Amino acid sequence: MSAIPLTNAQLFSAAPSIFAKMPIEGVSNQYAFVPTFSVLDTFRSAGYYPIMAGETKARNKDNIGYQKHIIQFRSLDNLLRPDAQEGYADIVLTNSHNRTSSFIVDLAYFRIVCANMLVVPSHTFSHHSIVHAGFNLSKVDTAIKEVTSYMPRMQQEIEKFKSIELSQLEQHSLAKAAVDIRFDREIHDVDPSELLKVQRQEDESASLWTIFNRVQEAIIRGGVKGNNRATGRPFTSKPITAIDANLKLNKELFSTVQMMADLKTPSRLMVA
Repeated sequence: MSAIPLTNAQLFSAAPSIFAKMPIEGVSNQYAFVPTFSVLDTFRSAGYYPIMAGETKARNKDNIGYQKHIIQFRSLDNLLRPDAQEGYADIVLTNSHNRTSSFIVDLAYFRIVCANMLVVPSHTFSHHSIVHAGFNLSKVDTAIKEVTSYMPRMQQEIEKFKSIELSQLEQHSLAKAAVDIRFDREIHDVDPSELLKVQRQEDESASLWTIFNRVQEAIIRGGVKGNNRATGRPFTSKPITAIDANLKLNKELFSTVQMMADLKTPSRLMVA
């Protein structure tokens, strides 16, 4: 993660697949190649600059240089004031050149204190999946405008999370749901309290927002201890580094937290 915009050379160093000049061999004539590097200036012109990039590890050598990749963009306003807020609304772009992904633009929130990126699910705010067939840059412009239009709503949702206090039972229930999202309960025996450990002073409160961040950090960064039910041996979870798994876990957890928030709103608690 960079505090200043990344140059194209830095992006290439982090994820060479961004700069593929042709798709993987064997794609059909219907496949319209969308070189990711061609849209970088579209984002920059819209006031969003790349600050992070990565790509999946290619298991097949034929996929090297074409695999799925991710770029995180931040607005110029926020880049000019890097410590002015607790976190920032960013745009996340994923794409591939091997037919495994369409061109996807998501809304995300990056929390400064723990360097956690929370990606929101498509049914909540905005998510643009642009198929390669019939692709043009105007569709990217539209995606950027729509995603950024939802940023105030996302901030309102976060403020709601901050205003909700969770009891010990509710914290445990949320952590248990996160265990189900992250682990196969038939194989892995994990105490939900493992996900509730406080890593820093800023995360000591019992707000839904704080508990959300504790749990999210635990399942994404790893270090969660448990036991293998089949062997009885202890294990420690590894960080989630795969792009698809990271985005999937983030979105499922965000949806679960929203459900908890809905259950805690006064209108839900009123007796008919």
